[in-house]
Amino acid sequence: MKTIQFAVIFFAVIGCSSAFSHGEDHPGPNGGSIQMPGAFHTEAVMINKNELKVFLLDMDWKNPTVKDSSVSVIFQTKTKYESKCEKNENAFICTFDKTADLNKKGKLIVSATREKQVGNTAEYKTPLKVWKK
Repeated sequence: MKTIQFAVIFFAVIGCSSAFSHGEDHPGPNGGSIQMPGAFHTEAVMINKNELKVFLLDMDWKNPTVKDSSVSVIFQTKTKYESKCEKNENAFICTFDKTADLNKKGKLIVSATREKQVGNTAEYKTPLKVWKK
């Protein structure tokens, strides 16, 4: 019985630490939430209740780029909102319908390609965590 309890605790601890192995427990360089959908990181920063900035960062959380890149974001609550994402200087600005409110409980589903590298979808729970600087 003790062996089973030890195994359960051991794997729970290992599982929790690996869940944050890519930095999801720390703010990104722009103060946003981080996910790793592939060989790069995405950083989501809320601008206002219906607008989001998405940075495509390298493995070291640096060098944001929009070159040969694309982003699409869906905000899922009881309603599904699709964004319009446009390239900015070094990030994508994703705008949702005015009725969307990123402060509500839901999730953001981010599909991104960074410099021709296609990532898996990244999911962020909303409201996004506000990191203290």
